[in-house]
Amino acid sequence: MTIDIDLIKSSGKAVQDLGVQVAQHFYDTMFSHYPEVRKMFPGDMSEQRVRLFHSVILIASNIDNTDMLVPYLKELGVGHIRYDTRPEHYPIVGKSLLLTLKHFLGPAWTTAMAESWIEAYNLASTICIQAAAEAMAPERYVPLVLDDVPPVTQ
Repeated sequence: MTIDIDLIKSSGKAVQDLGVQVAQHFYDTMFSHYPEVRKMFPGDMSEQRVRLFHSVILIASNIDNTDMLVPYLKELGVGHIRYDTRPEHYPIVGKSLLLTLKHFLGPAWTTAMAESWIEAYNLASTICIQAAAEAMAPERYVPLVLDDVPPVTQ
């Protein structure tokens, strides 16, 4: 299966004008289907909804611009370490995103579009997960030595 760039871009454009209501629906969907992840998010979701919406539109709009997209996705993956995001959270986000797109796109949500989004999401999440894993790689850990915290000299 390959990503149909035109389908990703056109569906991104179709939801772009809807604004943050798309993100509101996404989070409502995710928290109702996966309530265990709610604790990972702030109480006030206003800023979070805006960031998610802009991220989805940026990715959809630049799906064919790997020079921009890959570094962005790597940064996104590394940035989510601070929220304790783990590989098992990515399918939750992906399913919630696809259900949201299906909701807003209605009859335009075809099998071909779903397959393209699945392929694109799987690729994007793999880049995020790999970047986070590399950032947290145990071999990057430098053990403390006495020189780091020397004893008091007398």
